[in-house]
Amino acid sequence: MSEIFRGRTKELAILDKKYKQSGFSMIVLYGRRRIGKTMLINKFIAEHKCKHISFTAVERGESELLSMMTESVLSALAPDMLGSVSFNNFDNLFEFIGKQAEKEKIIFFIDEYPYLAKQCPYIQSVLQKTIDTKWKSSKLFFVLCGSLVSFMKGEVLAESAPLHGRSNLELKLRPFNYLETAEFLDGYTNEEKAICYGLTNGVAKYIDQFDTNLSLEENILEEFYSIGGYFSEEQIKSVITNEKQNPALYNSIISAVATGHTKNSEIASFVGSDDVNYPLKVLTGAEILEKRISKKPYYMLNDSMLEFWFRYVNRATSLINADNGSAYYYSNVKEHLHDFMGKIFEKMAKEFLMMHAGQDNFPILTEISDYQDSVLDENKKPKQIEIDLLGKNGKDVLLVGECKFKNAPFDKTEYEKLIDKIKYLPTTNPLICIFSLGGFTDYIKKTAKGCRLISIDDMY
Repeated sequence: MSEIFRGRTKELAILDKKYKQSGFSMIVLYGRRRIGKTMLINKFIAEHKCKHISFTAVERGESELLSMMTESVLSALAPDMLGSVSFNNFDNLFEFIGKQAEKEKIIFFIDEYPYLAKQCPYIQSVLQKTIDTKWKSSKLFFVLCGSLVSFMKGEVLAESAPLHGRSNLELKLRPFNYLETAEFLDGYTNEEKAICYGLTNGVAKYIDQFDTNLSLEENILEEFYSIGGYFSEEQIKSVITNEKQNPALYNSIISAVATGHTKNSEIASFVGSDDVNYPLKVLTGAEILEKRISKKPYYMLNDSMLEFWFRYVNRATSLINADNGSAYYYSNVKEHLHDFMGKIFEKMAKEFLMMHAGQDNFPILTEISDYQDSVLDENKKPKQIEIDLLGKNGKDVLLVGECKFKNAPFDKTEYEKLIDKIKYLPTTNPLICIFSLGGFTDYIKKTAKGCRLISIDDMY
């Protein structure tokens, strides 16, 4: 599938505003791989008619990186000097760029910056000095971009980092939300768009693999369960090992969480290791996992594509390699797609509520999360309470949400269970929002007058 630039209008507008400012600008752009950072900057460059240098760092030695960057710089600024001019070090090369940018606006884009910084550890200090002494008086528009989220946070943006305080803008590129994802999927039903959102996690590169000329099922079979499909075992490994030194351990941890082993002790038992604290910290820092704080903290996968792969594709790799992955899909996966979508539908509902906060009589919410607690019922017996969505403004609980991704309509039994759970919450009169793929029975429409009944079509 060819890549088509879609969305990111807000991000382009933010970059354009900075570009129109006079003098030097430094932009730090970061986010996980395949999120669309490079496409965003390439689109931005295409919209601005000025000289630009685009350099993508790779895992090479320092001298080769200097040579590669020199070629990129001279090709953009002084093509007649190619092959006849070289630079002894990055200091001299950066000084050359600065002198050129004194005369005119120039965009200098370094992609995958962490690779450059790891091969040339002193590069951050060189850039710091160059910005402070050379570039500050120029018209350079400098974009520093990286996919290693933990590195960008710790080595570029942290207060202790040499480049801290030099940027005008720190822009984290996030996955598309469910509505933005739907823009890629013309012709699909809203249910299919939602499932596609779950399968791709809103990542531009992943969404782009879905051909809307094919049915959703055909796309799933083609890209997940076929030889040569995009979401192959090797592709998944490249996502996981991007920041990791022990890929087997990290794969096992992700597999543990994806299959329901979410507490620290459960993960340790699953992977057969006594100490998983460090890899859990790394995976959380890389935003592959999210640590949920409750009375008993637990971990959730931040990437629903990875969750789907480790739950429903990982065990089928031998069948896929035997060109029989479709058999596994039909026997082990198809009937469970709605189960998989449960948590994703909760995420969609959360996004919906945040987008509608303060509108259409929805409250302003500063936090929406799930809620779990152990309480005593009327008979003083232990009772486990689980709420899909608990919306707060500060400490005040203003909203309770229930989410059902199933074809059957939300019914009386489910409603009564929800009302019973609400009795145990630290709130007296929350707004109740019920999100349902299958709609609502007539009983619910007549009885739940004080509730907001939101169908999947209402969400789109």
